Amino acid sequence: MKTKLLFLTVIFAFAFEVNAQINTKVFILDLGIPNEKAIKISNENDRKTKLVAFNNQPISFQLINGNPYKYRYSINHNLLTFFNSDENPLESVKSTLEKIEPKTQSDTTNPSIAENNLNSLLGRQAKIDVQIKDLKSSDNAMGAEGSSKFNLESKSMLNFLNFKSEELEKAIKVAELELDAAKSEYPFKSQYSIAFVNQKQQVVLKTPINEKEDEENIKKAINVLSKEFKNLKAKLDKYILQISAEDYLDKDKFKFESENYFLLYSQLINDTKEIGSEAYLFDNTKKEFDEKIKEIDPLSTKIIEEISKMMQVKFDNYIVPIDINGKNIDVVEITVQRFDKLSQNPKPDEYKYNIWINGGLKIDVSAGLFITSLLDKEYETKNDGANKFIYEKNNGNYDFGFGSMINLSLRGGSWIRPAFNVGALFTANQKFQILTGLGFIFGKEERLVLHAGLSMGQIKTINDNYKTDGSLSYDLGTEGTIPTTDKFSFGHFFGITYNFGKIKKTE
Repeated sequence: MKTKLLFLTVIFAFAFEVNAQINTKVFILDLGIPNEKAIKISNENDRKTKLVAFNNQPISFQLINGNPYKYRYSINHNLLTFFNSDENPLESVKSTLEKIEPKTQSDTTNPSIAENNLNSLLGRQAKIDVQIKDLKSSDNAMGAEGSSKFNLESKSMLNFLNFKSEELEKAIKVAELELDAAKSEYPFKSQYSIAFVNQKQQVVLKTPINEKEDEENIKKAINVLSKEFKNLKAKLDKYILQISAEDYLDKDKFKFESENYFLLYSQLINDTKEIGSEAYLFDNTKKEFDEKIKEIDPLSTKIIEEISKMMQVKFDNYIVPIDINGKNIDVVEITVQRFDKLSQNPKPDEYKYNIWINGGLKIDVSAGLFITSLLDKEYETKNDGANKFIYEKNNGNYDFGFGSMINLSLRGGSWIRPAFNVGALFTANQKFQILTGLGFIFGKEERLVLHAGLSMGQIKTINDNYKTDGSLSYDLGTEGTIPTTDKFSFGHFFGITYNFGKIKKTE
């Protein structure tokens, strides 16, 4: 009993191990330009092999180099989506506009606290400057060859650090103005507006000495803010128009641009909130700010929709694995279509890719011409007085006929593969023969088969009591009939047939 249990355990363990080793075969499908070389195996070690999958392997496809801004794509006539349907990542940013309140009195009205705040910001700026310097030094150290690697891995980080550096510069300007306000006779309230206009317009606004000048600074900031939203919308539209003309998107560049537009828009929203908080301190500027927001809001909505769409583009797209185990198929066919979005009635670019199946028994039926060594013997006689000599006619060593074969082979997805053959033929004399042997199948779809092997059947031959070498003469009677008999015999054959069966495909 223990021996049986141990035996069963070993069998189950082996079966589990074999099953665990079955991996999904992943093919990379390049959507850039459909052509016969646009598909390859994902595993670099298998790149030199053919587009073949084992019959127990699930098949999946990774889609690369798509451009959903220019084309619509379909795989096997099912439209692909390149956009996630997740929650809009910018909705939370936009919602901050609904929470604008007047700026509250801060501790920075105390000169000592304002100075400490400025020093803290300067310290943070120094740290970021060091990080930027280190990243640039790494880029220079890599040289030309490493520069591309730097762009792929660190360009986004450098862009982010530069962005934070610019924001800290603005915060430092605001902190400097807060320190001035804390020390001045008139504690002005338009610090952020002054820093914003100075940064965007590269001018220097005077330090206000009364509420009227405070209001003027805030009004200027409101107008500049409106222009910045328009500029960002125009810049974004230009970029979308540019990528809509390209056959495929550069993944790293596109992600970099998406993150950059996200940062620019997020900062504009923050600027809007800060300027709005200052505008709400005065009735005149509050009214003007609210009116300007009515113009900004539609622009902001369109910017949000476009940037959100950019950030939701999926570059790692996969087709759900196709399970082909146990299916009687020869090939998995993938039909790729792409439609130009700018055309009214687009005619799709289309290409079909075949993944051939390796493994499993395949049965084909073919028919064609055969040559066999089994043929009826023919004889002639010569007179020797009353008796006659018997001679075998020299009709050659082969007969021909037409027949059919059943070809058993292993699926391999190759242009030449061996097969075991069983079949039958009818000779020119309408004799039936059984054939068995080996062959080679040529081609994948319209396949020729070469055969050779053993032929079996009945042939007509002279009676064993008679010789055909002319050494003896025989009394054959008045009619001279040569005594023959039907005998089951073996020979060999050669043949060439054509497979009439269709390739079994699945999509």
